[in-house]
Amino acid sequence: MTAFHEAFEAALSGGDFSLLWPHLKPGDRTAGALAVYRNTSMKARIDALAANYPTILKMVGLDWFQGCARAFVADHPGDDPVLVAFGAAFPRWLARFEPAGTMPYLAPCARLDRAWTEAHVAGAARRLDPERAAALGPGLAGLTASLHPAARLFWFDWTAPSLWLAHRYPETEPADMSWRPEPEGLLIHRPGDEVLARRLSRAEWTFLDACRNGRPLGAAAMAAGGAPCEASALFGRLLGLGVLTHSQPEIAP
Repeated sequence: MTAFHEAFEAALSGGDFSLLWPHLKPGDRTAGALAVYRNTSMKARIDALAANYPTILKMVGLDWFQGCARAFVADHPGDDPVLVAFGAAFPRWLARFEPAGTMPYLAPCARLDRAWTEAHVAGAARRLDPERAAALGPGLAGLTASLHPAARLFWFDWTAPSLWLAHRYPETEPADMSWRPEPEGLLIHRPGDEVLARRLSRAEWTFLDACRNGRPLGAAAMAAGGAPCEASALFGRLLGLGVLTHSQPEIAP
């Protein structure tokens, strides 16, 4: 990047226009044109952040979100032309944003919005389906399955999943708007074209977390606890969600 491009990017991100005067003709007309570019660039980034974090926008309202987004863009102007990727650092930044200090649920809910976007754009992989699992027979316990690339797994000590679901999926989820110190798990995944989310029990989360960490299915079932029949039912539920994949060789016909 040349000195001109660096100065131009800095100016669009809120820097001093005077950095460009060695490269452009100073004057009100030039400053006015640069202001138009700056406002357009800023608006594009704010709009991208709103599109990537719709739950946060819904929680705080447009005016608060735009002010917050403007502060974030000033700190993280971003250089990725793919706007769906913009704002990856927003959840961590939001946790330190002083005006959000009275809303401790914003940062964890922003993490879930980010996970939704990641699930939406994640690549494909062959899923471990019930037919494949049945074909493995007793060997299933030794199979090492992993989470599908579109699956995102969370466990919180507070009710972030319920709060996020109530805002993100209001048509299907109960309107639970309370913020309580109760542990909850959440799975965000994309079994088809649509991104879905569901709360997880501790046993379900433990099973999937074991798979995420490379443990065989038998060990994952043991970690989840419960009687063999309970473990079998749990595995059946998770298998039906299509969140597991594998890299084992094909079974010969």
